Amino acid sequence: MKISKSIYIKMSIYLMALRSPLIIVSMALYMLTRKEMLQRSILKLVPFILFLLAADIYSIIMGNEFGNIIGQTRDIFLAIVVAVFLLASSDISENNRALIYRTLKYCFVYVAIAKIFIIVLSVVAGISVNDIISWLRDTWNIQMMSLGVEDTVLARLQIPLDSAVPFFLYFVTRELIHNEDNKLKTSITFVLLMISMILTLSRAFWAETLFMVFAAILIEAKASKIFKISIITAIILSFIIIFTPVGDMLFKVIETRFGNNTNNSVSDSYREWQNRSLYNSFMEMPIFGHGIGYYIPNALRSETTKYLYESQTLSMLMALGIIGCAGLLLLIAFTCLKAVSKESSGAFAFIMPLIFLAMWLFSGSVNPLLFGASGGSILFMTAKFHTLYKRGDS
Repeated sequence: MKISKSIYIKMSIYLMALRSPLIIVSMALYMLTRKEMLQRSILKLVPFILFLLAADIYSIIMGNEFGNIIGQTRDIFLAIVVAVFLLASSDISENNRALIYRTLKYCFVYVAIAKIFIIVLSVVAGISVNDIISWLRDTWNIQMMSLGVEDTVLARLQIPLDSAVPFFLYFVTRELIHNEDNKLKTSITFVLLMISMILTLSRAFWAETLFMVFAAILIEAKASKIFKISIITAIILSFIIIFTPVGDMLFKVIETRFGNNTNNSVSDSYREWQNRSLYNSFMEMPIFGHGIGYYIPNALRSETTKYLYESQTLSMLMALGIIGCAGLLLLIAFTCLKAVSKESSGAFAFIMPLIFLAMWLFSGSVNPLLFGASGGSILFMTAKFHTLYKRGDS
């Protein structure tokens, strides 16, 4: 039985959600089946390989722990490999582009449904959501944080891949505006992804989600449609808030993350203290940094992954310095914007991709999710901003 080559793309995206190391195997298998794919990928990866090799040598000379150097290098390189793999796949075939968009959408939807299922299971079985989260974390090694919403069955349900959903919601909103054929299906997808973002209980993800949705409406919709969307949204939200228990739960969720409570004050004060430590360490060696894998012994976020900080953007400045961060960012920006220039022209064509890059850096400044597979998918969306979704895709 002949195996369809597209199965490797689908597998790679779903394995990305599961944070499985098998993602490297599935990507490699697809590259080996397409000579052009392998050539494109290698050409894009060589500058990053040389950069990381130089950074690793510098880090070894600085005396950083070898295991931490390898770990942080792996995180950075995985993001680049995922972005390059998806980009090269979509470049060699229009069918691949549509397949990637569709598979990403299904993947994010399945995650949203899984979150809703956890809440339903908690209610039906009488098991605390935090207990379910602990089981998932221990059994599947999924990074999930615990935070309950007082007087409700809700709790924080956030996985690393969630960092890419606000960016993807731009394209789902674009589809909702332009696609008249599957309006109901797209609307359900939009609602599920919004619920998924609400359940992350992440203020940063909420801000990014609102920004991306409103940006998509303002850029993609005509004035008459913007007015129509505003009226319909206002009516629906008013009905939900006034006449359903969802409104009360929504307010409790917002109060949990913005109210004056112990969880917020402790979290914010710890982040501020950690950021001060990172900044002070950066100022010790601002030009070339302390090297990949470096960590501050008396300011750790994790005992197992010592180089990983809540503000990953600032920690990268500490590790690579101004020169290293500028070099890495230029390589990433060049890769993304080169792809943008092939698909759209004019100065305005680069505005949203540059905003995507800025939002990616912002997201990494409040969550340790700058790199890895989720960061790679964000960089891919940046590079394919103008063509990831086309009218008629579903």
